[in-house]
Amino acid sequence: MSPDWLSLSSMPLHDVLAFLAHNAWPLFVAASLAGLVDSIGGGGGLITIPTLLTLGIPAPLLLGSNKCISCFGSLPAVWRYKRAGLLPALAPRLWIRLFLGVSLCSILGAYLSQKKLILDHLHFLVPCLLFSVMAFMLKRWFWDEQKLKRTAQLNLGDIDSIQPLTEALQRTPARLGMGLIGGYDGLFGPGTGTFFLSLFEGLGLKTISANAITKVFNLASNAGALLWFTAQAKVVWPLGLSGAFFYLCGNYLGAGLVLRRGQGLIRIIVMLATSGLLIKHLLRYL
Repeated sequence: MSPDWLSLSSMPLHDVLAFLAHNAWPLFVAASLAGLVDSIGGGGGLITIPTLLTLGIPAPLLLGSNKCISCFGSLPAVWRYKRAGLLPALAPRLWIRLFLGVSLCSILGAYLSQKKLILDHLHFLVPCLLFSVMAFMLKRWFWDEQKLKRTAQLNLGDIDSIQPLTEALQRTPARLGMGLIGGYDGLFGPGTGTFFLSLFEGLGLKTISANAITKVFNLASNAGALLWFTAQAKVVWPLGLSGAFFYLCGNYLGAGLVLRRGQGLIRIIVMLATSGLLIKHLLRYL
């Protein structure tokens, strides 16, 4: 029988901690790995959502609890990119417009996520999404590019200048794509970071620059969705916040790996994590 997750809000603190230690430890392991993967190339939700499904979290609360994990857990990666000088110095007005636009689209997606059709097909959506992400990345990184650049250290050649970055983000395809991805993040979520990364690379940005701004807009979509789920009381806060702590640790360490090792490591880890998860979920249907 699945644990009674709804009872957490009425338990004393020491009982909450004991309950989580006994029932939620698989999430803590998964959240640490998810934070690592997400900071490097996106896709942490591909690990946390299946884990929450396995733990027996009620479907209406699952997406909100996952948003709590990913929203609070993504903050250190943004901070580390900013401290390292990798977040571009775009005009504040542009940052604000894009951030709010992605957040609003995510709120709309969060509203749609509570429709019965979505909740009834969560198990089926995960492997389909994994396959799509993996196929796109294989084409983008190993087919479109004749040679995969592997860098041992981050260097200036891996970073875009401000002018092409600004021009790329102001294009209609960029804004449309960001809105659609933000809406998807509120609707379901797994792979959002990877989709943002793919969009920005498709606009011609280099992987390091694309990865840095991906963290900002992934935070925007997480924050918008979490705001809606909170207003609707769809978050198991003790579970979400404890998972966020482990996600935060993995995210912080992963951001450090990117800064030290460059974009070659980003691509390798994203492909390994995605292919491994795809195999894991396909085995459920054999």
